Order: sequence, then C-alpha cells, then structure tokens
Amino acid sequence: MQKKKAFREIPQLESDTALAPHSLHHYISSQDASTCFSTLPTETPLAISFNGVSHAVMMTTPQDIDDFIYGFSLTERIINDCSEIHEISLDQENDAIIADVQLANRANARLTQAKRHLAGRTGCGICGAESLSQAIPDLSPMNGEKPLDDDKILALRETLRQWQSLGHISGAIHAAMLIDHQGEILLCREDIGRHNAVDKALGAAMRNRVLQPTHTLLVTSRCSIELVQKAVMAGVSSLITLGTPTSLAVNAAIAANLNLVHLPRQDAPRFYNRLTT
Repeated sequence: MQKKKAFREIPQLESDTALAPHSLHHYISSQDASTCFSTLPTETPLAISFNGVSHAVMMTTPQDIDDFIYGFSLTERIINDCSEIHEISLDQENDAIIADVQLANRANARLTQAKRHLAGRTGCGICGAESLSQAIPDLSPMNGEKPLDDDKILALRETLRQWQSLGHISGAIHAAMLIDHQGEILLCREDIGRHNAVDKALGAAMRNRVLQPTHTLLVTSRCSIELVQKAVMAGVSSLITLGTPTSLAVNAAIAANLNLVHLPRQDAPRFYNRLTT
C-alpha cells in the first residue's frame, strides 16, 4: 500500500539538499575479517543565527532544514506563527550548514528577552537552559479533545513504516508524524534526534498551514517531557509514542490536557492520559 499525499507540500530551499542524509561506509566483519559496507545516517552541525546573532548549534540530519527551523523557532517560543520568520538563508561550510534567520521585530524582541543559549545536542532536549523555569516552563492547559479510537491507533502500526524513507535506508533514525482526526498520516519528518524530527514535522505543518487542534503527533521514540512540551506548544490534542513515557512527561500531559498514548510493538495502546470529552 502506498502512502497517501494529503496535500502538496511547500518545497525546501535549494541548498537544503547539498548534503546527503546518509552515506556509505565500510567496516570489517569480525566473523570472517571481510570488508563490508553499510549505509549510515549523516550527522551534521547546523548553526542557527537569528537576525545575525548566533543562537544554537544543533546536530541534525541534513534534510528538511527549513521545516526544522520553523518548528524549532516555534517550540523554543521564539515565534508564534510563520509570519514572524521573514527569510531563511542557508549556506554550507565544509560539512556544516549555516542558517541565518531573519525575524520580525516582535519575535526578535521576544528572543532577546528570553536570553536562552543552547549547546549543540542530539538526544538531550533541555541542555543549555539557564534556569529551571526555562527547562520546565508552565504549560497552559489546552481545551482538550478526545483521542483517536483504539482501532485507528492500532492501524497506525501497519502504515507508519511506509513513511520512514530514511529509516528504511540507514536505520538509527527517528520519525515524527502528523495524523488527522480520521487516523490518516498527513506528513512525516525524520532525523537522528527525536526532538529534531518533531520540530521538522511541526515546522512542515506550520509552513503548509495544516496544523489543527484535532491533530495527533506520533513519534517513534520514548517520551520525555520535551516531547510533551513541543506537542502542547503546537496545540495538538494527542501525543503517541512507540516508547514508554517518563513520569514527568505523564504529569505534564495531565496538567496540560494532552492525550498521552504509548503504542507498544504488540500490546494494546496504553493511555497515560485520556480525555473523554
């Protein structure tokens, strides 16, 4: 079964494809000392500047960089909507990507006030925060929506693999998917970092103006509080993860009225927070 294209996506910048998302490497087999080859995911430094001021260096998969910048800017509370990013310029320096993002004045003022400086990261989501209030900010409770029915959640097991094009090639790649109220996958983004994959998916949804409160975010990883924070910032009603959540993630989801679901490989969905109205 072929994956369904729900809409025509906005193209990425031309320089987005300058670096391949995976490459071929050789290794020596310990079984017979033969030389073998393996396709590995690419890990690339992405240096982001806002209005000419360096902000962060992230380790990313060099694909869908535009989407990542939009999603990262949203979930870091730098922008509120797409209109607050005026322009993105991408350049390549050796094996690194340099991104210069031009913000609207109101977004730049918001960024200056936040005074947050992030260190490069792949797995950790809150490294670089300067205080506990920045690392674990208060999340305003959402109005809340009922989650997808169990049968629609279970059906995702059969369809999500089709969307993981990079994962099929090299492995070691996380995926984040946006799902509509009928259980259909609208889009998928992949990255070596689960937080990056989420930011890419949310950025793509923002740029294509398809993000709705009834949508569900699915992530092929464990669930930490940062994923809950990103889902709430995006305003989606539900978060489904293939790995178990942390206790802090569960508590945050309950406080924010976010449906939080763990979808195990074989067992029934486990609802750590399930809204009924």
